[in-house]
Amino acid sequence: MTRLINYKYLFFFTVAFYCFVLTQFGFENFDTGYIPSFSWRIVNGQAVYEDFIYKGPPVTLYFHAFFLKILPETGQFLLIRMLCYLMFALQVYLLVSAFYKLYDLGRLDKWGVMTVGFIVSLLNFSPFPWPTTDGLLFAVIAFWLVCKYEKAGFFTLFAIACFAMSSALTKQSFYLVPAFFGFWILIRYGWKAAAFFCSQVLLLVAIYVCWILSITDWQNFIHQTTGQTPLIYLYYSGIHNYTFLPISWLAGLLVFLSLAAFLYLRSTKQKWQVLPAMFRWIAIAVLTIACVCFFFDARLASRIAFDAAVFAAAYAFFKNLDWKAATPVWVILGIAWSCSISLGYDYPILFATGILLAFLVSVPINSNPKYYLWLGSPICLVAFAYNVRPYRDANIFTLQSSLDGVSPKLKFIKTNKEYQEKHLELKALVDQYGKNFIVAPSLPMAHYLFNTQSKLPCDWIIETEIDQQNQRILKLAADKGNYVFLEKSFLNHEEYVQDNLAEFSSIGVFIHDKFQKVAETKHFIIYHSLKANERLP
Repeated sequence: MTRLINYKYLFFFTVAFYCFVLTQFGFENFDTGYIPSFSWRIVNGQAVYEDFIYKGPPVTLYFHAFFLKILPETGQFLLIRMLCYLMFALQVYLLVSAFYKLYDLGRLDKWGVMTVGFIVSLLNFSPFPWPTTDGLLFAVIAFWLVCKYEKAGFFTLFAIACFAMSSALTKQSFYLVPAFFGFWILIRYGWKAAAFFCSQVLLLVAIYVCWILSITDWQNFIHQTTGQTPLIYLYYSGIHNYTFLPISWLAGLLVFLSLAAFLYLRSTKQKWQVLPAMFRWIAIAVLTIACVCFFFDARLASRIAFDAAVFAAAYAFFKNLDWKAATPVWVILGIAWSCSISLGYDYPILFATGILLAFLVSVPINSNPKYYLWLGSPICLVAFAYNVRPYRDANIFTLQSSLDGVSPKLKFIKTNKEYQEKHLELKALVDQYGKNFIVAPSLPMAHYLFNTQSKLPCDWIIETEIDQQNQRILKLAADKGNYVFLEKSFLNHEEYVQDNLAEFSSIGVFIHDKFQKVAETKHFIIYHSLKANERLP
């Protein structure tokens, strides 16, 4: 049966379908415009941290500013979406190719693995620019370079350092990526290569710090990029989400298991080497649970599959005690773990390809490809079916409302009728009130769409994006030269907005209560400066 399928063609057909068909559909109001809004500022000469607020490292912003600069205006966002899919496909291709250079995966077709990895990793994740997908791409390029060269020279090590640092500077959760590669280089190439790699990383860090200091002061940079979330969140997103236990229960469980293992070995008079063999069966059992769970909650299943891969990697290491064979797997699992440390999409599903490969090389289940086909086909169908409803949008078969009339950049993009009306209404307001407009609290892509520049240091005016600079933002918004378009959907507690509106956007609430209302449309209330008897906080 498998001989009837040319997986190479299937992979390219799948990527082409995503690029030419799925890119047209869906246009939600929040995340879609997040990175483009920052990159658009950079295209217009603004400097990160100094001219606008950003809570993460800047590589993604400048990376995508390059594409905004060179791509034609007409249909630009469709082209951006195509590029996002293509770059994700490149990441999958390089990762699978790298693993096949290091390990023997039997008769398992690498193009089939790529196809499964691409479909399962994406689900219905929208192809907009995003730090996590960029961080994965740069980390995988570094991974591919290490796998490609059995001996590493100056330029190879420098290139690995550059891509590892690029990954680290997409978001804070990837800060450990250079350390992962430093350890792997030590194991693969020796201490001299590791020392040189570390020196290159430190040089790049120094250059980065000097560049930051050339555009802003250190305190401003640190304030914006740290302290946005409490440290305990690292435990919840990085450990609790994989163990499903409170920290006290987890500690108790570890103590119990350690004591049970000790008593078992003592009573049976066996050595500790018998314990890792159990990891194989635990890994298979946990992966089975993940596969079943996938049909009900694919994102949750990715966390369970990660647990299975950890047990599998532990089994393979203790069985063979081979650092060279084990380290690449641990690097991949480290990258997968890093991509799940997030305020929003806190799942390792975007790196499902890595999790799958880590398991396959650690615990080969069966060398006959037909078993993988029987398992992979329904999982791929379920994952692909997620695209029936694009990210935060309606059913794809109802998305027939074109956004061509909003901006040339949105040519060929289709969304639901309500979103179309809202954006057309916004365009009419911009035409009526001029370029000095502010959209509150969401629609961060507004200024990118209309080729204007925001008067505020942020485009998404919500609590997690303003660096506690409420007074500065309100002072600028209250300038009599500006008009504020406040979304009614925010006041009506649209999806993802908390019951307490101020917890989502205290600035939006203040504008609604204290600014002078001048007009109202179906989707917006227009405000102009403060009311006569009101004062800024």
